Amino acid sequence: MSRLFINSRYGFILKKLLKSNLKKTLYSNKYFYSTTQIQKEELTPLAQQLKNLISEKGPISIATYMKHVSTNPNSGYYMKGDVFGAKGDFITSPEISQMFGELIGIWLISQWESQGKPQKTQLIELGPGRGTLMEDMLRVMSNFPDFYNTLNGIHLIEISPELSKLQFKRLNEFRENNTESTNYKFYWHNTINDILDGWSLIVAHEFFDALPIHRFKLTDKGWREYMVDIDTSIDSPYHFRLILSPDSTKESITLTSSPQYTKFNIGDCIEISSDSWNITQKISNQISKFGGAALIIDYGQDYVQDNTLRAIRDHKFVHSLSLPGHSDLSADINFSYLKESTQGKVNTFGPVTQSKFLHSMGITTRLSMLLDQTTSIEQHKILFNSYKRLVDPLTMGRIYKVLAINPKNFDQIPYGFESLKK
Repeated sequence: MSRLFINSRYGFILKKLLKSNLKKTLYSNKYFYSTTQIQKEELTPLAQQLKNLISEKGPISIATYMKHVSTNPNSGYYMKGDVFGAKGDFITSPEISQMFGELIGIWLISQWESQGKPQKTQLIELGPGRGTLMEDMLRVMSNFPDFYNTLNGIHLIEISPELSKLQFKRLNEFRENNTESTNYKFYWHNTINDILDGWSLIVAHEFFDALPIHRFKLTDKGWREYMVDIDTSIDSPYHFRLILSPDSTKESITLTSSPQYTKFNIGDCIEISSDSWNITQKISNQISKFGGAALIIDYGQDYVQDNTLRAIRDHKFVHSLSLPGHSDLSADINFSYLKESTQGKVNTFGPVTQSKFLHSMGITTRLSMLLDQTTSIEQHKILFNSYKRLVDPLTMGRIYKVLAINPKNFDQIPYGFESLKK
């Protein structure tokens, strides 16, 4: 047999093996091959819809993928109802302890007092979850009738019909059981653009982290965007994968035009959320024109980051492209980006860590008060563990940050941000 025939024969076999993605093992000086392939996970209805979309129009941005996963009317994660608490996929600070919402309420009242006690106040929450935070805030506010009676509207920005039902039930029960005042009304909106003109107190807790992001990589040809494509490989259990667009996209041109993105090196990656920019700008315009204050509490950093997209299902991290619609998708906030989006129309303070903010607002005093109200050792343990979880640097205390916004002509440093004094 000629060498040429042997080489061509070997090459043919090698190509066939590589195409089949066969696994090779060595045993008794002989090679054995297995044709076993990894089974794909369940193809959810939303996954099928996304595959159809990509097949028709080509790979989609991570932002488009996140919008479908979170808010698709038929199968979006937040469309199915209660996803919070021990029985859900994750637990938020208001679900851990009433102290969190109470101190947020006190902070809002302090802003009302500092800015001249306006006669009409509208209270706005973005992404109210179960309504727990709003209920805790209203309960503590009801102890301050001078402020409480100025509330002329409670506005909740919520896109999920199912969560809106939970909020409606909870908050209406609170109002019916609270005899202090029932003058205000509850309003639900799909977007912050629907809120009314007027002096406003605005809270966004774990709202911005769920907003869609774009991810870019700097190449020798400029910024290129990561896209979600169909994964047909037999060595992956997932139906989708990330690829780098070979050409510029509209977003890779417009979103990276800021001078701050000229300081990166080839190979660097960044995440940008244009939705976060637009919403913070709306908040800033509202406060700039009509007065008020805003508090943004979320996890993130005060600088641009990369590769923070994560998925949580049953209180565990899972692959970010796994079972779309069955996991909570989120990404770290870039607080410097939020501050930049205000375009100097308002004052911003922070971010400070959640631990610093809550301690400055008197969480240890409130904890002592609650401990004095019960003699149960078990209840004492629950209260202390809740406090620790909120403020401990190893849990939520350091990861979560707090950013404040108030009018440009108001120079007083807000409570909770005293550590920023020079």
